Amino acid sequence: MRIPISEIKINPGRRKADPTHVDELSKSIADVGLLNPITVDSNHTLIAGLHRLEAAKLLDWAEIECTVCSIDSIRAELAEIDENVIRRSLTNTEVSSLLARRKKLYETLHPETIARNRPGHVSNHQSSRDNVSCEPKAKSFVEDTAEKLGVSTRTVERHLYLAEHLTPKASEILKKMDKQPPRSELMKLARLEPDRQAECAAQFLSSEIKSVNTYLKQGEPETAGADTPSSFDSFMESSSLILNEFERLSSLLAASPDFTDEQTETARIQANKLREAADRLTAQLEGRR
Repeated sequence: MRIPISEIKINPGRRKADPTHVDELSKSIADVGLLNPITVDSNHTLIAGLHRLEAAKLLDWAEIECTVCSIDSIRAELAEIDENVIRRSLTNTEVSSLLARRKKLYETLHPETIARNRPGHVSNHQSSRDNVSCEPKAKSFVEDTAEKLGVSTRTVERHLYLAEHLTPKASEILKKMDKQPPRSELMKLARLEPDRQAECAAQFLSSEIKSVNTYLKQGEPETAGADTPSSFDSFMESSSLILNEFERLSSLLAASPDFTDEQTETARIQANKLREAADRLTAQLEGRR
Protein backbone atom coordinates (compact mmCIF):
# COMPACT_ATOMS: atom_id res chain seq x y z
CA MET A 1 0.00 0.00 0.00
CA ARG A 2 1.08 3.59 -0.58
CA ILE A 3 1.53 5.80 2.49
CA PRO A 4 2.24 9.55 2.59
CA ILE A 5 5.91 10.01 3.44
CA SER A 6 4.95 12.74 5.91
CA GLU A 7 3.13 10.09 8.00
CA ILE A 8 6.11 7.75 8.32
CA LYS A 9 7.87 8.00 11.68
CA ILE A 10 11.48 7.09 12.46
CA ASN A 11 12.43 5.93 15.96
CA PRO A 12 14.81 8.28 17.82
CA GLY A 13 18.35 6.96 18.09
CA ARG A 14 18.20 5.04 14.82
CA ARG A 15 21.43 5.07 12.80
CA LYS A 16 21.49 7.94 10.30
CA ALA A 17 21.33 7.20 6.58
CA ASP A 18 24.55 7.38 4.57
CA PRO A 19 24.17 10.46 2.28
CA THR A 20 26.33 8.89 -0.46
CA HIS A 21 24.26 5.71 -0.46
CA VAL A 22 21.03 7.75 -0.49
CA ASP A 23 22.24 9.77 -3.48
CA GLU A 24 23.21 6.63 -5.45
CA LEU A 25 19.95 4.92 -4.52
CA SER A 26 17.87 7.91 -5.60
CA LYS A 27 19.44 7.76 -9.07
CA SER A 28 18.65 4.05 -9.34
CA ILE A 29 15.06 4.54 -8.16
CA ALA A 30 14.62 7.39 -10.62
CA ASP A 31 15.74 5.04 -13.42
CA VAL A 32 13.95 1.80 -12.56
CA GLY A 33 11.51 2.71 -9.79
CA LEU A 34 11.25 1.38 -6.24
CA LEU A 35 11.75 -2.38 -6.61
CA ASN A 36 11.34 -3.26 -2.91
CA PRO A 37 8.78 -1.48 -0.68
CA ILE A 38 9.90 -0.17 2.69
CA THR A 39 8.50 -1.85 5.81
CA VAL A 40 6.52 -0.07 8.54
CA ASP A 41 4.46 -1.22 11.51
CA SER A 42 0.76 -0.55 12.02
CA ASN A 43 1.60 2.92 13.42
CA HIS A 44 3.59 3.76 10.29
CA THR A 45 6.89 3.59 12.18
CA LEU A 46 9.74 2.56 9.91
CA ILE A 47 11.07 -0.97 10.37
CA ALA A 48 13.25 -1.43 7.27
CA GLY A 49 14.18 0.75 4.31
CA LEU A 50 15.64 3.97 5.74
CA HIS A 51 17.87 4.60 2.72
CA ARG A 52 14.98 3.94 0.32
CA LEU A 53 12.80 6.35 2.30
CA GLU A 54 15.46 9.08 2.28
CA ALA A 55 16.01 8.52 -1.45
CA ALA A 56 12.27 8.97 -2.04
CA LYS A 57 12.40 12.24 -0.07
CA LEU A 58 15.34 13.35 -2.21
CA LEU A 59 13.18 12.71 -5.26
CA ASP A 60 10.38 14.81 -3.72
CA TRP A 61 7.95 11.89 -3.60
CA ALA A 62 4.77 12.54 -1.62
CA GLU A 63 4.00 8.82 -1.11
CA ILE A 64 5.94 5.58 -1.02
CA GLU A 65 4.99 1.92 -1.36
CA CYS A 66 5.03 0.19 2.04
CA THR A 67 4.64 -3.27 3.52
CA VAL A 68 2.77 -3.01 6.83
CA CYS A 69 3.77 -5.58 9.46
CA SER A 70 1.85 -6.33 12.63
CA ILE A 71 3.64 -7.10 15.90
CA ASP A 72 2.75 -10.80 15.51
CA SER A 73 4.28 -10.91 12.04
CA ILE A 74 7.45 -9.28 13.40
CA ARG A 75 7.74 -11.96 16.08
CA ALA A 76 7.11 -14.64 13.47
CA GLU A 77 9.89 -13.27 11.25
CA LEU A 78 12.26 -13.12 14.21
CA ALA A 79 11.58 -16.79 14.89
CA GLU A 80 12.11 -17.62 11.22
CA ILE A 81 15.47 -15.81 11.16
CA ASP A 82 16.63 -17.66 14.28
CA GLU A 83 15.59 -20.97 12.72
CA ASN A 84 17.42 -20.20 9.46
CA VAL A 85 20.65 -19.15 11.18
CA ILE A 86 20.69 -22.25 13.39
CA ARG A 87 19.48 -24.90 10.97
CA ARG A 88 20.80 -23.83 7.56
CA SER A 89 24.38 -23.85 6.35
CA LEU A 90 24.84 -20.15 5.61
CA THR A 91 27.80 -18.07 4.55
CA ASN A 92 29.13 -15.39 6.86
CA THR A 93 27.66 -12.64 4.69
CA GLU A 94 24.25 -14.36 4.69
CA VAL A 95 24.31 -14.62 8.50
CA SER A 96 25.38 -10.97 8.76
CA SER A 97 22.51 -9.88 6.51
CA LEU A 98 19.98 -11.88 8.52
CA LEU A 99 21.24 -10.52 11.84
CA ALA A 100 21.06 -6.97 10.52
CA ARG A 101 17.41 -7.63 9.64
CA ARG A 102 16.87 -9.26 13.05
CA LYS A 103 18.25 -6.13 14.74
CA LYS A 104 15.70 -3.91 13.00
CA LEU A 105 12.84 -6.21 13.96
CA TYR A 106 14.01 -6.63 17.57
CA GLU A 107 14.40 -2.89 18.08
CA THR A 108 10.91 -2.36 16.67
CA LEU A 109 9.55 -4.66 19.39
CA HIS A 110 11.88 -3.19 22.04
CA PRO A 111 12.65 0.45 21.12
CA GLU A 112 13.99 1.01 24.63
CA THR A 113 17.04 -1.08 23.68
CA ILE A 114 18.13 1.16 20.82
CA ALA A 115 20.26 3.45 23.00
CA ARG A 116 21.77 0.43 24.70
CA ASN A 117 23.03 -0.85 21.36
CA ARG A 118 24.59 2.48 20.39
CA PRO A 119 28.41 2.61 20.77
CA GLY A 120 29.52 5.13 23.38
CA HIS A 121 26.28 5.05 25.37
CA VAL A 122 26.57 4.57 29.14
CA SER A 123 28.23 1.15 29.53
CA ASN A 124 26.79 0.29 26.10
CA HIS A 125 24.23 -1.83 27.88
CA GLN A 126 22.12 0.59 29.87
CA SER A 127 19.36 2.70 28.37
CA SER A 128 18.74 6.19 29.70
CA ARG A 129 15.16 5.03 30.24
CA ASP A 130 16.18 2.17 32.51
CA ASN A 131 16.43 4.37 35.59
CA VAL A 132 12.92 5.77 35.25
CA SER A 133 10.94 2.78 33.97
CA CYS A 134 9.34 0.21 36.26
CA GLU A 135 8.76 -2.20 33.37
CA PRO A 136 10.93 -5.32 33.01
CA LYS A 137 14.08 -4.46 31.10
CA ALA A 138 14.52 -6.11 27.71
CA LYS A 139 17.94 -7.51 26.90
CA SER A 140 20.04 -5.67 24.37
CA PHE A 141 19.83 -6.99 20.82
CA VAL A 142 23.34 -8.45 21.04
CA GLU A 143 22.63 -10.23 24.33
CA ASP A 144 19.30 -11.61 23.16
CA THR A 145 20.69 -12.81 19.82
CA ALA A 146 23.74 -14.46 21.36
CA GLU A 147 21.49 -16.33 23.79
CA LYS A 148 19.01 -17.41 21.10
CA LEU A 149 21.71 -18.65 18.72
CA GLY A 150 24.06 -20.13 21.30
CA VAL A 151 27.05 -17.99 20.28
CA SER A 152 29.13 -15.31 21.97
CA THR A 153 28.14 -11.66 21.99
CA ARG A 154 31.43 -10.96 20.20
CA THR A 155 30.33 -13.19 17.31
CA VAL A 156 27.07 -11.24 16.98
CA GLU A 157 28.92 -7.91 17.08
CA ARG A 158 31.30 -9.05 14.32
CA HIS A 159 28.43 -10.09 12.07
CA LEU A 160 26.77 -6.72 12.60
CA TYR A 161 30.05 -5.00 11.73
CA LEU A 162 30.16 -6.90 8.44
CA ALA A 163 26.54 -6.02 7.67
CA GLU A 164 27.19 -2.33 8.33
CA HIS A 165 30.60 -1.92 6.70
CA LEU A 166 30.75 -4.28 3.72
CA THR A 167 29.60 -2.31 0.69
CA PRO A 168 26.65 -3.69 -1.32
CA LYS A 169 28.92 -4.16 -4.34
CA ALA A 170 31.50 -6.17 -2.38
CA SER A 171 28.72 -8.27 -0.81
CA GLU A 172 27.26 -9.09 -4.24
CA ILE A 173 30.66 -10.27 -5.46
CA LEU A 174 31.17 -12.44 -2.36
CA LYS A 175 27.77 -14.10 -2.91
CA LYS A 176 29.11 -15.55 -6.17
CA MET A 177 31.84 -17.49 -4.38
CA ASP A 178 31.38 -21.22 -3.77
CA LYS A 179 33.38 -20.83 -0.57
CA GLN A 180 33.83 -17.41 0.98
CA PRO A 181 36.98 -16.31 2.83
CA PRO A 182 36.94 -16.90 6.59
CA ARG A 183 35.27 -14.28 8.73
CA SER A 184 38.64 -12.93 9.89
CA GLU A 185 39.40 -12.02 6.26
CA LEU A 186 35.93 -10.55 5.75
CA MET A 187 36.50 -8.32 8.76
CA LYS A 188 39.72 -7.04 7.17
CA LEU A 189 37.87 -6.55 3.89
CA ALA A 190 35.15 -4.53 5.64
CA ARG A 191 37.78 -2.18 7.05
CA LEU A 192 39.03 -1.22 3.60
CA GLU A 193 37.89 1.99 1.93
CA PRO A 194 34.61 1.42 0.04
CA ASP A 195 36.15 1.78 -3.42
CA ARG A 196 38.79 -0.85 -2.61
CA GLN A 197 36.40 -3.42 -1.17
CA ALA A 198 34.90 -4.42 -4.52
CA GLU A 199 38.34 -4.72 -6.13
CA CYS A 200 39.61 -6.91 -3.30
CA ALA A 201 36.42 -9.04 -3.31
CA ALA A 202 36.77 -9.55 -7.07
CA GLN A 203 40.30 -10.85 -6.57
CA PHE A 204 39.03 -13.28 -3.95
CA LEU A 205 36.40 -14.46 -6.45
CA SER A 206 38.97 -15.01 -9.20
CA SER A 207 41.32 -16.79 -6.73
CA GLU A 208 44.03 -14.20 -7.39
CA ILE A 209 44.46 -13.75 -3.65
CA LYS A 210 43.77 -15.74 -0.50
CA SER A 211 44.11 -12.93 2.01
CA VAL A 212 43.49 -9.19 2.29
CA ASN A 213 47.14 -8.77 3.27
CA THR A 214 48.17 -10.09 -0.15
CA TYR A 215 45.85 -7.55 -1.79
CA LEU A 216 47.36 -4.73 0.28
CA LYS A 217 50.91 -5.75 -0.69
CA GLN A 218 50.19 -5.33 -4.38
CA GLY A 219 52.32 -2.55 -5.82
CA GLU A 220 55.00 -2.97 -3.18
CA PRO A 221 58.53 -4.03 -4.23
CA GLU A 222 58.49 -7.71 -5.12
CA THR A 223 60.20 -10.19 -2.83
CA ALA A 224 60.64 -13.91 -3.15
CA GLY A 225 57.40 -15.70 -2.48
CA ALA A 226 55.44 -12.45 -2.24
CA ASP A 227 52.35 -14.01 -3.84
CA THR A 228 52.38 -16.91 -1.43
CA PRO A 229 50.83 -16.41 2.01
CA SER A 230 53.35 -16.80 4.83
CA SER A 231 53.19 -19.81 7.12
CA PHE A 232 51.78 -17.57 9.82
CA ASP A 233 49.03 -16.24 7.50
CA SER A 234 48.15 -19.80 6.50
CA PHE A 235 48.08 -20.86 10.15
CA MET A 236 45.78 -17.98 11.11
CA GLU A 237 43.48 -18.57 8.14
CA SER A 238 43.15 -22.29 8.92
CA SER A 239 42.62 -21.67 12.62
CA SER A 240 39.92 -19.08 11.83
CA LEU A 241 38.08 -21.66 9.74
CA ILE A 242 38.28 -24.16 12.60
CA LEU A 243 37.01 -21.58 15.12
CA ASN A 244 34.06 -20.80 12.83
CA GLU A 245 33.23 -24.50 12.74
CA PHE A 246 33.47 -24.70 16.55
CA GLU A 247 30.93 -21.89 16.81
CA ARG A 248 28.69 -23.76 14.39
CA LEU A 249 29.00 -26.92 16.52
CA SER A 250 28.00 -24.91 19.57
CA SER A 251 24.93 -23.58 17.73
CA LEU A 252 23.97 -27.10 16.62
CA LEU A 253 24.21 -28.39 20.19
CA ALA A 254 22.14 -25.50 21.51
CA ALA A 255 19.46 -26.25 18.93
CA SER A 256 19.51 -30.05 19.45
CA PRO A 257 18.41 -30.92 23.00
CA ASP A 258 16.98 -34.26 21.84
CA PHE A 259 20.19 -36.33 21.69
CA THR A 260 19.84 -39.83 23.10
CA ASP A 261 22.24 -40.88 25.88
CA GLU A 262 24.23 -42.91 23.35
CA GLN A 263 24.43 -39.98 20.92
CA THR A 264 25.48 -37.64 23.73
CA GLU A 265 28.27 -40.00 24.75
CA THR A 266 29.46 -40.33 21.12
CA ALA A 267 29.46 -36.55 20.75
CA ARG A 268 31.39 -36.21 24.02
CA ILE A 269 34.07 -38.61 22.77
CA GLN A 270 34.38 -36.59 19.57
CA ALA A 271 34.62 -33.34 21.57
CA ASN A 272 37.40 -34.86 23.69
CA LYS A 273 39.34 -35.72 20.53
CA LEU A 274 39.04 -32.11 19.39
CA ARG A 275 40.27 -30.92 22.77
CA GLU A 276 43.24 -33.31 22.65
CA ALA A 277 44.15 -32.01 19.18
CA ALA A 278 43.98 -28.43 20.50
CA ASP A 279 46.18 -29.40 23.47
CA ARG A 280 48.79 -30.89 21.12
CA LEU A 281 48.78 -27.69 19.07
CA THR A 282 49.21 -25.60 22.21
CA ALA A 283 52.10 -27.82 23.33
CA GLN A 284 53.82 -27.31 19.98
CA LEU A 285 53.55 -23.55 20.36
CA GLU A 286 54.82 -23.69 23.95
CA GLY A 287 57.82 -25.63 22.70
CA ARG A 288 58.76 -22.70 20.42
CA ARG A 289 59.29 -20.30 23.31
